Amino acid sequence: MGPKVLKKGEKFPLDENCHHYTKLNEVPWDIQKYWHQRFSIFEFYDYDIHLTDSAWFGVTPEPVATRIARDLSTHPIAQGKRVLIDLFGGAGGNVIAFALSSGRWDRVIAIEKDRSTLACAQHNAEVYDVYDKITWVHGDCFEVMRRFWGVRLGKGTMSDGGPEEDKEELDDLLAELKLEECLVFASPPWGGVSYRDQEVFDLSKMEPYNLEQLYEACTMPEHEEEEKKKQVEQKEGGSAQAQTQILPQALFLPRQSDLNQIAALVPDGAPKIDVVQYCQKGASKALVAYLPGTIDAGGKEEKKRSEAKKQLSEEERGQKKRKQDDEQEQAVPKLLPETTEEASVAYDAQEDVDLYDTPKTDNAEKRKRKRRRRSSHNN
Repeated sequence: MGPKVLKKGEKFPLDENCHHYTKLNEVPWDIQKYWHQRFSIFEFYDYDIHLTDSAWFGVTPEPVATRIARDLSTHPIAQGKRVLIDLFGGAGGNVIAFALSSGRWDRVIAIEKDRSTLACAQHNAEVYDVYDKITWVHGDCFEVMRRFWGVRLGKGTMSDGGPEEDKEELDDLLAELKLEECLVFASPPWGGVSYRDQEVFDLSKMEPYNLEQLYEACTMPEHEEEEKKKQVEQKEGGSAQAQTQILPQALFLPRQSDLNQIAALVPDGAPKIDVVQYCQKGASKALVAYLPGTIDAGGKEEKKRSEAKKQLSEEERGQKKRKQDDEQEQAVPKLLPETTEEASVAYDAQEDVDLYDTPKTDNAEKRKRKRRRRSSHNN
């Protein structure tokens, strides 16, 4: 089955894999540590929060998720962005925080491959009263992103089959999104708890998805770039250098991730990367790498070209206006007095007219009013 966009109000029911543990003896031994921290993970845990057993390992604690949502909303990579795509929606830890960000995002899209985990996320979003603020997609995020880049050029790339109706609905959703308004957040699985044993975590060995795969999912595939280059050349009637299209990303990674591997991803000339460690009770929980995309850079260059063109156009209009003024000045005959004395006489004559040459009707009206006052006074 291919990815499916859930219709408004469509909700997966909680199943046997979705749990709300209330007693320690109900909790599997390997997640008891996390269950003891349940109110740090979800403040409203007692309001029937549900998670799958595997989701306990990956869900972002609520204070951390809230801080990330706040930081991302004002970060430079999010400037001008109105659509947030969460590639790994999970049980809702991050996507709920994004939806609570006071209308910062016009659309928040949560993608989750596991049906039971998505059911938990939808249920938990209801607890936090943001269920209707999130667009839910059931499917593999990498397949969704391949589709995302495919619709940019008017063609599909879905390879997993699925009903035609589901394909069309996904295409319609992705086609609505403006490339320059999109930003990606990804909190991928880290491959269990074994990463903690490493002083520096090799992100190329992160399972089941490594760092390079995540970055490539947010980058227009090479064959798509070549197709776009041809379209540009045909449109402009010449050769063109198509810029690699990369969406800005915020990647939630292990706290001891290899920073050199992260830095190696960013193209030459791109803005610097921000890497922030997020702590809880004095201990680092994870880091977020804020990676700038190339779409903003292209937009800025286009804006500079537009401003330069506008300035040149204004200068040309100014030169044309000055030329017209000079021509008019040469064409208009001299109507002003030739001497200063003549000008003074003309001004004094005009002043006499303005101040003292009162119409006769006004004087007659004044005399009538005076006679009425005298008559009233005598009576």
